[in-house]
Parts: sequence; structure tokens; C-alpha cells
Amino acid sequence: MAAKSKSAAKSEDKNSSELQAQIRLGRDYLKTKQYDRAETIFLNILRKMQLADVYNSLGLVYADQGKFNFAEIAFQKALQINPNYMEAALNLSVVYNNLGLGKKSKAIYEKLQKYGAKSRGAMDAMLMARVANMHAEIGDLYHGVGEYQAAIEEFEKAVDLCPWYIDVQTKLATCYREHGKADRALKIFTKHKSKASRYAPFWIALGVTYYARDKRQDAKKAWAKALKIDSKNKTAQAYAKLIS
Repeated sequence: MAAKSKSAAKSEDKNSSELQAQIRLGRDYLKTKQYDRAETIFLNILRKMQLADVYNSLGLVYADQGKFNFAEIAFQKALQINPNYMEAALNLSVVYNNLGLGKKSKAIYEKLQKYGAKSRGAMDAMLMARVANMHAEIGDLYHGVGEYQAAIEEFEKAVDLCPWYIDVQTKLATCYREHGKADRALKIFTKHKSKASRYAPFWIALGVTYYARDKRQDAKKAWAKALKIDSKNKTAQAYAKLIS
């Protein structure tokens, strides 16, 4: 098979960057409650590419508006693509609770229980950061389609370059958990707790990991920490209600 041309490689890089930019824009709209704009962006992406992360974000758009039937479908789509996507599973569990379907919510919880610094040479800090971000973006794409090992390798490369990137450390730990390596995930979370005092997603993800290990009180504490950092975080609020 012939190697890809430079122009083809550049085109792929450009498409990947544009996709990530659109996903970030949609999530920004979600955070600021501009639901119509967020929905439009996510649906446009999904018409071209089926990504579990985007379906999960679309589900949050619907859930935040109380459109639980639509949210249910979106979260189910995310889980069809990535059966080990625990955030999507928990989000679906929350939706079932809101719909009064306690048995389905419990069934999801029971299913979750089964889931099971190098030399830098002459690379300067700015270049290291750019390369780390590139690895993290590729890791996001792999993770979105359930290619855990490939995603882990990319996130490992990113944190090897920039270990202080707590968001990437969070993604790395999450990926290990979804790959059935919860012990490894907990080691990463434990190591970086002191660096995550202002980053709510870290504590949300840690709570999910505890929850999957049936450590409900530890999960509750982690989600409480997330809410202390960001009291309006709907994800942390919803998860905390599961064990309130």
C-alpha cells in the first residue's frame, strides 16, 4: 500500500483540528446554556461521524432541558458505540431516575460493576505544549470510538511531555478505568489529587471510578468536592443525587 502523501496527511490533520474545535464550541454552548446552538453543532458532527463523546454531549443538552426521552436515546447511542463509556452510563442512569424507571437505573449500576519524566533534549516549553496538545486531541478521538489502548498511548505521550496538564491526567485515568484497569486509574487520581483542587472534572471522574468499584461513600465525597469547586456543575449534581 502506498504511503500517504504529505497533502493527504495535512488534510487529515486539518479535519481533525476542525472537528475538535467544533466539539469544544458545542460544549462551550452547553456550559452557557445555549442549547439550540449546542444541539445544532453536535447533530451536524454526528451526521458525518458517529462519536460516543458527541452523543454523550448531545444527551446532556437534552437532559439539561428536561427532554429525558431524547436524552435517553442519545446516551444509549453513546453506549452502543462505546459500551464501557461510564459517564454515558451514569448519565443514562440519571435519566432513568428522572423518568421514574428505578429498575433500569439499578440495572445500569449493576452492569457498571462488571467493568472491570524523560529527557527532553532541546525541545522548548512552547513546542512541548503544542505536541502534548496534539497527542491529547488524538487521544480524544481514539477514546471517542472505544480504542482504549491507542487512546492511552496518546494520553501517556501528552502527560509525559506536560505532566502538569491535570485535564489530560484526568482523561488518561478515565481511559484506564474504561479499559478495565480501575486500579491503575485510581493510582493516577491519587497521585494528582493535590494538583486538582480547582478542577471539578477531575473529582467527577474520580467519583465515577469509586462508584464503579462500589465505593459509594468515596464517590459521594469526590462529587461533593466537585460541587465545592463548581456548585452549578450539573453533572456533579446529578451524580450526587444517585447516592444522596
